[in-house]
Amino acid sequence: MSEAIRSRSSARTAGARSTTSSRTSVVPRITKAAALGLATNQASRPSIRNIELDTIFQSLIAAEQGSFHKAASLLGVKTSTLSRRIHELEARIGVSLFQRHRHGVRPTNAGKIFLETIQRIESDLDSALVNARAAGRGESGSLRIGLYVSLSAGPLRDALLAYAEHFPDVEISVVDESRHSLIERLNGGALDIVIVNGEVRHGTHDILPLWTEDVLVAMPDAHPLAQQDAVTWNDLRHERILFSSRDPGPELHNALIAGLTGAGILPAILQTSADRDTVIGLVGLRRSITLLYASSAGVIHPGVIYRKLSGRHRTLPLRSIACWYGGNDNPALRQFLSLLRDDTLSRRLRHSAARDD
Repeated sequence: MSEAIRSRSSARTAGARSTTSSRTSVVPRITKAAALGLATNQASRPSIRNIELDTIFQSLIAAEQGSFHKAASLLGVKTSTLSRRIHELEARIGVSLFQRHRHGVRPTNAGKIFLETIQRIESDLDSALVNARAAGRGESGSLRIGLYVSLSAGPLRDALLAYAEHFPDVEISVVDESRHSLIERLNGGALDIVIVNGEVRHGTHDILPLWTEDVLVAMPDAHPLAQQDAVTWNDLRHERILFSSRDPGPELHNALIAGLTGAGILPAILQTSADRDTVIGLVGLRRSITLLYASSAGVIHPGVIYRKLSGRHRTLPLRSIACWYGGNDNPALRQFLSLLRDDTLSRRLRHSAARDD
């Protein structure tokens, strides 16, 4: 009884081994066959990587000339060399591109489709080369500028107009945010350059001192100070002065405090979260006045006039500063900086700042 059981157990074990062996022996054969078929398909499939581009574009010239001989003469190669290259190209892609006849050659139907596609590719390549060269010279691409002053007037507006005229294919994008946010964006690489007023910490960025920004007083056209050609700092002591909590409002508020030297009555200071243009609009309601940079005076607000602040001031006029990261390799930025450094333009921009004042 036990011998019979052992015999049947041995038979099952042997059968299992035989089945396992037959299964494992089939898998390598299928894998090898699949791999062989895949390799065969890849080898028979035409690939641009295996074809010389010169030969492809030479076939275009042959089609244009209608003759291998004329095309070879134009290319400066032997007719037999060009003919052999095109024959190898046809063999590589598996179709005849040309019908040969005693007067020359003409494309087959397959050749027409092939050559028309190649012509489009050639045109795209030419465009890519032109665009790459233009971008490398800073003649195209993009320039991202951060600022918190107005572009309605002044030297910054003139500088951007001059840049846009010289480089019409460069897309200029402007971000208007607080000074702190602009510096953060610059540090993060989201901006190419920022324009700020006043002092900038040295060592963090490359800087370029630009023009100066004078401060004006915006007031209702019926205000008593409107009768004066200029307003002194002491004239502001009895006024209600509205400032925006957004930049450049805090800078202008600090300028006011610095300008009111000595003892005396201080003006009533009001604050709002509205932006600079809205603040000037609120002045037209005849309830307050405000301070603004001269670059903001290009916007006309009904019932509001501007007067220049005169008199000695230990911090005014403020100088505008260009800040950028020295490792920025944007060619459009290099061209903009070159334009800002240009002596002729710099004199014109300084004259523009003086004229606006």
